[in-house]
Amino acid sequence: MSNEINYCIPAETNNLEGKPRRVGFELEFADLSLQQVTDILCEKLNGKVHSNNPAETIVIVEGLGKFTIELDWQFAKETAKERARQHALEYGDKKVDDHFMIWLTKLASIVVPIEIVCPPIEIKDLTVLDGMVSALRSAGAKGTGESLWYAFGVHINPEVTDNDPEKVMRTLKSYAICQDWLLKTHQVDPIRRVTPYIDLFPKSYINTLISYKSNISWTKLIEDYLEYNPTRNRALDALPLFKYIDQNLIDQRLDDPRIKARPTFHYRMPNCEIEKNNWFLYKSWNVWCVIEHIAQNEQLLEQLVIEWQRYNQALINIKPAPWFNILDEIYQNLS
Repeated sequence: MSNEINYCIPAETNNLEGKPRRVGFELEFADLSLQQVTDILCEKLNGKVHSNNPAETIVIVEGLGKFTIELDWQFAKETAKERARQHALEYGDKKVDDHFMIWLTKLASIVVPIEIVCPPIEIKDLTVLDGMVSALRSAGAKGTGESLWYAFGVHINPEVTDNDPEKVMRTLKSYAICQDWLLKTHQVDPIRRVTPYIDLFPKSYINTLISYKSNISWTKLIEDYLEYNPTRNRALDALPLFKYIDQNLIDQRLDDPRIKARPTFHYRMPNCEIEKNNWFLYKSWNVWCVIEHIAQNEQLLEQLVIEWQRYNQALINIKPAPWFNILDEIYQNLS
């Protein structure tokens, strides 16, 4: 495989609105302060600080949108906002230093990652993020491999291509039969694997997926998903998409305000390996594109389903799954 940075362009390049598809990335890492990360984004992307507190900063980049830089710790964020509000009310000065929150922020940064939530960016323009990644690495950002504490990930939020339950079903099916290969190819950190955030689809749900025919409805697809996956904690989380499609159904079944409706999948299996010199976001993105490639090829998908069924019906499997070689070849060709 070439070392050249090459973001795969999938076969379907338009979104629900017929506009160029976009992808949102989220990166988790450590060993930099919020201020350092903010300065890097402003310099490398020509961004402007829109708002900030000791636990969260918003940077606006013209032509791209809003980048959120935050300590990934809900308590710290909410407490910082409340303390900032109280100080603004008491002193009438939103820039008053809150020494307690500054101390809390520094303490939290030892074990809590900083997260950059990028805006949706057109696939053809994803290389704009490479300079940011390089600068963060040069400044000392550390990813998953640096410490047992550092179980950090990359989240990918690719827009869906149209309002078609069959296409979504095929993507879910493609992902499901690729799960074990994805773990191997991403070399998912053992610590991350034992956390609940990237749980795999249960085998019972995979069997449900592969039983579907082409006339699947949104209601059937969503209800079955909720039966087996009533949680955000999946390596491939379809709840944001399903809430976009049918908000009432999701709200009736799950009381979780963290589920935000948007026409995207939420894929969170990859490690963040930002400390490695040859690591860029394309390495995570191109693996995701294997899933899309299979989903768009009906004959290939059904071939892999048969391989998956045959392999998983065996009482004992000593050899690697035979279809992994097929997936490896697809990945090499896409990259």
